[in-house]
Amino acid sequence: MLKISANTDNTIWVNASRNKTLSSPTYLMSLQHKVSGEKKYFIPQNRTNVGWVPASDTDNIYPVLNDPRVDLFKFGVYESNENLTGGTRAFTYKVSPTLINPNASPTNEIYIYQNIRNSTDGEFGVYFDGFLPYQYVLYVKFWFNDVELDSGDILIRDYGNGNKGGAYMFDASTNPEYREVGKWRYELRIGPFGATFEGEMYIASWNELIDEEPWLSINYPQPGSIPGGDNTNYPLVYVGTTNISLENSGWYYYRIYEQTSRTNLNPLFTTDVVDEGTLYLYPPPPDEVSYEGYSTGDIVIYDDDNVSTNHILQENDYHLLTENNELLTQE
Repeated sequence: MLKISANTDNTIWVNASRNKTLSSPTYLMSLQHKVSGEKKYFIPQNRTNVGWVPASDTDNIYPVLNDPRVDLFKFGVYESNENLTGGTRAFTYKVSPTLINPNASPTNEIYIYQNIRNSTDGEFGVYFDGFLPYQYVLYVKFWFNDVELDSGDILIRDYGNGNKGGAYMFDASTNPEYREVGKWRYELRIGPFGATFEGEMYIASWNELIDEEPWLSINYPQPGSIPGGDNTNYPLVYVGTTNISLENSGWYYYRIYEQTSRTNLNPLFTTDVVDEGTLYLYPPPPDEVSYEGYSTGDIVIYDDDNVSTNHILQENDYHLLTENNELLTQE
């Protein structure tokens, strides 16, 4: 059984990865109230790879959580500001196997990375690891909140060992909008007659990178270069926030589904159920605690000189007072 509380952030332990069939799934969670039938589908922030390791922990006294038997999910329960997929936004710095080992076979997949160049400049990029010798990057495009970015700020890169793509360089001081959370998309076209790859980038915002320094939470150094120059493959560190709103406290059934999508909220499009059980939601504590009992003015105290005549009162084990205030004695 899981226990969570309203009006706060909650961290729960579940058994999802133990039963997964996908290599790197995104987990969709559902809650259904046992009495009202209220349902809620959301994607919690996955904290499984984050062990809150202090940056000063050079002796690894606090090991990073990496136990395949358990998963650590985080989400808030609040009345407002609901965001059912915010937890999928992450610090991303993926390195292909062929950049780490030139003899490795390419995966023919897209890799996304981001880093802080200096106090004001940032960079993120996408690249494909399966370029053939005669192929090249025809173009790379990026969009922020569905607005295409200036191609003059996009740098076509050859990362080595058949890895090619493009990066967007930006100055956060002159482009303050890029500091905030937004929707990023990319498109990479391979020439002369290659494939086109496109998709969304669920990357942390510039402010989140600066404020949270998420690499510290997994005890990794800050990326100092681009893939090919810095070949440390970083696990995803989710920094986005998932908030849900629930009308009823009490008992819920929960299910956790695995899926490839990082935004889908429909269980019909998931792969399988990897965990299920019961969950209890505690209501928020009252804002004020006060006693509203009976007034002391309503309490009647027995007085020897003024005995009520409409009761028979037991004085002790052997003496009774009648309605006429006559003393009865039991022999």
